[in-house]
Parts: sequence; C-alpha cells; structure tokens
Amino acid sequence: MKTRIVKFILKTMIVFVSIISLDSCIEDTTIPTTDSAYVPVIYGAITDQNIRQEIQITSSRGYFDKKENARISDAHVVLSEDSAAIHHTSILLQDSVGSGIYKTKDKMRGKPGWTYSLKVTMDFNHDGSVKTYTAESKMPKKVNLDSLDIKKIKEGDYTMYTVNISAVDPKEDNYYFGKYYLNGKYYNTISKYILFDDMSLNGQNIRDLSIDYFFDKTNKDKFSDDDAKDMIFMSSGDNLTLQVSNVNKDYWDFISDCINQKNGSNPMFGGPATNISTNITNGARGFFTAYCISSASAVAPN
Repeated sequence: MKTRIVKFILKTMIVFVSIISLDSCIEDTTIPTTDSAYVPVIYGAITDQNIRQEIQITSSRGYFDKKENARISDAHVVLSEDSAAIHHTSILLQDSVGSGIYKTKDKMRGKPGWTYSLKVTMDFNHDGSVKTYTAESKMPKKVNLDSLDIKKIKEGDYTMYTVNISAVDPKEDNYYFGKYYLNGKYYNTISKYILFDDMSLNGQNIRDLSIDYFFDKTNKDKFSDDDAKDMIFMSSGDNLTLQVSNVNKDYWDFISDCINQKNGSNPMFGGPATNISTNITNGARGFFTAYCISSASAVAPN
C-alpha cells in the first residue's frame, strides 16, 4: 500500500516537472483529427446467474462526440452453448423497441467448461449489405469467495479502507475482476472494475488478500475536483458487496485496455492511443465473454 501512495506522489512530481520544462518551449501546434468510419460495437457476457442473459449492440462514435453510442435495433442475434455432448441454440430478442439490448427469451445459467458462441447478423450501414459478426468464449471455473473483509488503515495523511478477500485459488493461471455494490448502488462500469491475477499465489489458499482500496470520505478535499469526481469514497458503516469472477485472459486484457485508454498514457506524452482488443470478428469492436460470479459482503469498520 505504501508503494501505491509513493507512486501517486512521484507521478504528481513528474507531471509538475514536465510542465515546468515545457513552459520554456511552447509553440502553437494544430493536431488534425479525423473520425474513423463507424463500426458495430457488440458487448455482453454469459454468466452462471439464473437470469435472461443479454447482449448490447450499438454503433461507435466520433472521438469528440459526447453523445451516447447509437443503439442498433434491427440485428438478428443467435446464442449457442456447447458441451462435449450437448448443443443448444436460442435467438435473443430485443427487450424493448430501440433499446439495442438483446436478451434470451427465458432465464438460463451458463455452465463452467461450456463454450458459448455469439452470431450477430445485420445491415449495419443500411446499404443492402448484410454482414455477420461472431465471437465465442469458454466459461472458466468458478472461484468461490470464502469471505470479504474491510480494514481501515492510515498511510501518511490519508485514511483508507482496504478490500480483502479469502478464497481457494485453482492451480492454473487465473485472471480476476470484481464489480461491487456500495450502499446498494451498483458500480458496473469498466472504469470502476477491480483487476488482479494470481501470478504470485497460484494454487494457494488465499487469506485476507488485499485487492483494492477506497479513500475515506473525509479525505475528499485532499484531491482536486476533477480527480474526486471520478473516485469512489467510503465511510465507516458503509455496506460493500463484492462480485468476483475468474475470467479468460483475453477478456482481462480487454478490460485493462479500456481502463488504460480512459486514464491516458503514462508517462506523459507516452505515445498514441491504440485500438482496444476485441474478440468480435469482421471489423466490429467490443467483447463477448462468459464467466461465473461469486459474491460476499462486509461493512466498513469504525
């Protein structure tokens, strides 16, 4: 934890020094920007929860366009699930007109070890040319959380709550991500996901592994308004429910790419942005995956 605070301080110092260095050699620069052609964005996950599984289909947008992605409402969406002996196919239906969200007709549970395939057919450009976009994902083993614990600590001038889990980690390499409810509010956006892996503890019985932290709400005024508006703060007595999933490496990389794009390059002016990884074919973007969910809850201590 001390290492993370030191890195935060060092990054602030580096930015400050960079700005001083640039001050003596500023010149007017115009950077030409041209939006790429719009492409389909297909995103969704099959989980082991007994729900109507869903896929969202939208259109990409210009880099400086602040509107939401346009929703695609005229696609034909087919989901297949396969084991060694069973094959089942179902058509996903749009949950409401114009929503761009396609759901299975009935509730279903994904199964670890099964392979899930997605097939989307549509005339995206409305030019009479129908194209097919596909993806597949094999659902990894489920990792059950034994417990969740929140500890309150002091690091210098900061008060923080560490999020700690206990579980049995399978022997193979595993990649995890977490989503959470804080006081009933669901933080289900990629920028708020918690990412970690088992490279240093492969196959071990994990006890109180710290995977993330939240700053105490009383520390909010120690950050700039721009930084604070994107941060999640915690207080004593807050309720946290954590959902942890063992996911495929390619999906873990996709999440990491998305977070890095949002946060910008490091170091400053470290290079141009790159395309975020995808497993959707035929030029579409987004990701299709399958994973199990394990949940545990805890209360922030006084």
